Parts: sequence; C-alpha cells; structure tokens
Amino acid sequence: MLVKKNINILNHWIKKNTTIEADILSIKKFEAGQSNPTYLLKSEHKNFVLRSKPTGKLLPGAHRIDREFKVMSSLEASTIPVPKMFGYCQEKDLIGSEFYIMEYLEGNNEIDPLLPNYEVDQRDKIYSNKIKILAELASLNLKEFGLEKFGRPEGYLERQINLWIKQYRASQTKNIESMEYLIENIPKNIPEEIGMLPPCLLHGDFRLDNMILKINNEFEKVIGLLDWELSTLSIPFIDLSYWTLMLKFEKDWPIAGIGRDDKLLVKSGIPAEENILDTYLNITGLDKPKYWKYLLAFNSFRFTGILQGIAKRVIDGNNAGNNGYEVGEQAEPVAKLGAQILKEYL
Repeated sequence: MLVKKNINILNHWIKKNTTIEADILSIKKFEAGQSNPTYLLKSEHKNFVLRSKPTGKLLPGAHRIDREFKVMSSLEASTIPVPKMFGYCQEKDLIGSEFYIMEYLEGNNEIDPLLPNYEVDQRDKIYSNKIKILAELASLNLKEFGLEKFGRPEGYLERQINLWIKQYRASQTKNIESMEYLIENIPKNIPEEIGMLPPCLLHGDFRLDNMILKINNEFEKVIGLLDWELSTLSIPFIDLSYWTLMLKFEKDWPIAGIGRDDKLLVKSGIPAEENILDTYLNITGLDKPKYWKYLLAFNSFRFTGILQGIAKRVIDGNNAGNNGYEVGEQAEPVAKLGAQILKEYL
C-alpha cells in the first residue's frame, strides 16, 4: 500500500519520466474497485491518479495494467472518452508493484444503474451516450490508432473460455452447480457465425462503475471510460451483451442491476434490452445476432470467473476493494442467471 514515505520517491520518478511539473503533496487510496489498487495523487493545483498491480501472489495473466496504459494512450486522439496518460513504471521495487499515472477526471462515479439521483431525461441521455460509445468502439479504425495487433480476434471465445475455466479453477473456493453447467456447455455450443464478423476493440468490462459521468446544464455524458485491463480485439456485441447482462442483475445485489422490471424501466427513462440492442444496430448497421442469448450466457460465465477471483483474493488478503466479500459472493447468483439464459438459448 502506498504511504507518505512514497511521495518523495514518486515525485522523483514523475519529474524524470513524465511531463507533470507539479509536486505530489498527498496520496489517498480510492475505496471503490476490486482489482487494481488505485490512488488519488493531490498537488497544489491539479490532481492525478495512480493505478498499480496488487501485491502478493496473483493469478497468471491477470491485472494487465500495461494493456490498460497502452490502449488508453492510443485512444487519447479518438472519440472514445479516456483520461490522459502520463507514464508507466515497470520497476516493481519503486513502490512495491508496477503502476501508471493518468489524469484525474472531475465528475460522478456511479454504481447503481438506476441512477436514482438523476432526472428521467438525464438517464436517457446517459444511456444513449453509453450506447454511442459502444458503437464507436465497434467502428474504430484500429490501424489508425495502432491497435490492429492489440489482440487476436480469431478464436477469441475459445481462448476466453479456456482462460476463465483455468482462472475459475485456480480461485475456486466452493462448488457452484450452475457454473459447472456453464463450464460443460459453453465450450461445446460456440456459434459458428461468430467468426464472420469483422474485429473491433473490446473494452472487456463495460460497466457503469468503470465510467466517469459529467453532468451540467449543457450535457449529460461519459467523460471517462476506465479499467481497460481486459481489453483486446474481438467481435462486436461482446461488450454490449456484457453490459445488458449487468442490467439483468437484481437491484439488491452488491453489483446492482435493474432486474427484469419493464414497468420500472418505462418510468425511469432507462431503455430496455431490446431498445439498447436496436439503437446499437441502427448506429452500427449490423444485424441482430441469432446467438445473442449465447453471448449473455458466455458473459455470465466469464463474470462468474471474475467474481470468484475477487472471492479468492479476499481469502488471500490482497483484494483492493472494501466490499470484496459481498461482491465475491455474487459469483453463485451470476452463474445461476447464466445457466438459465443458456438453457433458453439451447
């Protein structure tokens, strides 16, 4: 954990390796987040953010903050809202782990997708903006931003399935019957049509709490899309199906959703799943995939693996968030939701 004694070390590295001229005066850890410890760096006139890998034993291939730094650096000149990157440090001994420093974005960071503190028209504009961002990711010129080799889109699902089975087994703390069903049936039902779509940039964890919102008299929109740790190249619809899956979560879960209450959605200004999908299709010009429910089930399977990793880090004592136990316990209901959706698809 970063402490005051690290300030002088950090300031020396910052002056030598970045364009930041201000001296860091204080360091404070953000309470939110379950994966990579993140800190607010305060200077006299401007604030910055430091994001680092956790300390201790980590799952192989996890916590790829180097990929986060690369993709956000590449996207600074694009229409995708990302903070400015200032520098990446590979020296683990400097503060105890690798880290990068980025711009601090002044705005709102929300968790509840119902956005209870917002007006109906504000919710509508925010959700419309999020769909627009996903559509822009789907049509981004990868070569223009140096991201054409950021991943291997062919065989994405096969690799992801194998990876998350390994990650899940490595962090498994109990038997989850629904996850065993997904592990058995997700691999053998991969739709052949998936490989026919052109690749796009995948964020990998497109959730409300990974966004900074800016609300004023002129607009309501996302000014920062954060946490690109799982980003790679894949087909369109992966991020979109992941996001709409989150909305299916129950309102009282630690990672809250909106359930399946269509009456609530009509009153709230939040679009239903079909409306989200239709808007995305209209912007991108893509056709609705026949395997939409498979993608929802796949993302349930993958997110169960993520949640199980959080549960294991709580046991191991190296989790970043303060509510890690509650979040990790959500692995079972998410797997149950995924199994239900997959059965509907099959």
